[in-house]
Amino acid sequence: MSLTVLALLLACGSNEPDVPEVIPLVPPAPGEGFQLEMNTTAPAYSEVWDCAVYPIPIDTISNVNWVEFQQNPGTHHMTLSTPFGSSLNVEPGVYPCDEIYTGEFMENQVMFFGNQGTADGILQLPEGVAANMPPNIDIVHEVHFVNPTDTDIELYSRLNAWLIPDSEVTSGIWGGSVRDEHINIPANGTHTEWTRCVMNEDVEVLFLASHTHEKGVEFTIAPFDGTATGEIFYRNDDWHDPKIVQYEEPIIVPAGEGFEFACTWENEEDREVNYGLNSTDEMCNMAIVHTPFSITAQCEVVESSDGVLWTP
Repeated sequence: MSLTVLALLLACGSNEPDVPEVIPLVPPAPGEGFQLEMNTTAPAYSEVWDCAVYPIPIDTISNVNWVEFQQNPGTHHMTLSTPFGSSLNVEPGVYPCDEIYTGEFMENQVMFFGNQGTADGILQLPEGVAANMPPNIDIVHEVHFVNPTDTDIELYSRLNAWLIPDSEVTSGIWGGSVRDEHINIPANGTHTEWTRCVMNEDVEVLFLASHTHEKGVEFTIAPFDGTATGEIFYRNDDWHDPKIVQYEEPIIVPAGEGFEFACTWENEEDREVNYGLNSTDEMCNMAIVHTPFSITAQCEVVESSDGVLWTP
């Protein structure tokens, strides 16, 4: 939601809609899983981008096979991440995310879960596949929410992670996000930009997802064999929903092959819109989750519509 819309709502007046009472997720029993949770407040007529920092509540490596999540209806997005190979050096608490997403953390951030738009749901990995969560790491629990009402809203974001025993684990997962950080959307028009990336290792892709802000009208993904682009197989025209697609038959992607993802935006403002983290900026991100577990596997950008390359 743009600040212009917020201003109109402020001028006209708005009331918080009636919503059913939400029963909080009950945390898993010890040994069966763990819960991650953050709470913060979105003041009336505000945009909140907050990050809760806290230690992961486990003391041993845990094999997560499925998760269930819960958050306020209308949440733009939430993410869970951790600094890889570095420390945040901040006390547990809730901070504006722009105080956390700086310097070393931005360079070493590993995002391991995200959701956009959906208030609740379940995500399950294939039988025997697990996300191996280590102990003694800091969680960065991010929530982005626009409150257009004249009432403060108490925000919640909860996730239950359910485990399988070591004896049942046959494979692990890894993943990441590929971003176009050089977005230039002209005023008063429709604009498309694309990015091509190839995997540096052989992988089997389990999930794909998209992310844009409010000016995004279409997000597409097509296969790219390192030379030519194939037919589009993923399409999303709802920027509120990241359309996390799970493929029952994994997409086999050998090293040197990958994807072309493209974003189309409609900009009705009299200004150019660029890449940024706020709702008034724009994004074009493709998220990938794959097996096997490999911290060095990534989809490396090799071409883009504007000739600018970005390496995660």
